[in-house]
Amino acid sequence: MQTPTGATTAERIIVAAERLFSERGLNAVSLREVGAEAGQRNSGVVQYHFGDKEKLLAAILDYRMQSINDARTRMLAELDADGRSGDLCAILEAFILPLATDDATDTHYVRFLSQLLADPLRRTGFSSAAASSLRDVWGRIGQALAGLPDDVVADRLSMLVNMAIRTVADHEGEATRPGTPWLVHLVDASLGLLTAPVTPTATQS
Repeated sequence: MQTPTGATTAERIIVAAERLFSERGLNAVSLREVGAEAGQRNSGVVQYHFGDKEKLLAAILDYRMQSINDARTRMLAELDADGRSGDLCAILEAFILPLATDDATDTHYVRFLSQLLADPLRRTGFSSAAASSLRDVWGRIGQALAGLPDDVVADRLSMLVNMAIRTVADHEGEATRPGTPWLVHLVDASLGLLTAPVTPTATQS
């Protein structure tokens, strides 16, 4: 994503790191490379602003999640106002659409999330402090699937995250709006994943 006009040094570093991590992976990029990509001559500039790579990853999440969180919160509030708090399809739209319909066409954020998902030691980064709406989504989905065993719900939520993030990442940079065919198909597939019948033997230990 292009660095915003008037961006601070920290913002320039975040934008540069997001792009490099999204393209090359989290472990293949050094902090020195991030600083250089951000146009900074000081080789220790990233450590000065963020300390280490883990704090930089968390800063990227917080930097991007606030606008996504706000959009998702508005969508959930509209469901409540319309008496559709438990509408599973609409809840899934609130989860997916804010990720997929960013106005920017040169963002790298969802591809960055995809790289984060691929790193089992760093997946907990999704618990960003700005992601209160995501926790709301999980709670609503849990209520909608209350008749299923807890382990089945947990597995399906994990599959949902992987499918949604990687599918949106494949289309990142496209001009996407609600109603775009691939996005509608993703919501449909997500609904099918969550509500599919449970094979009896799958719930037996």
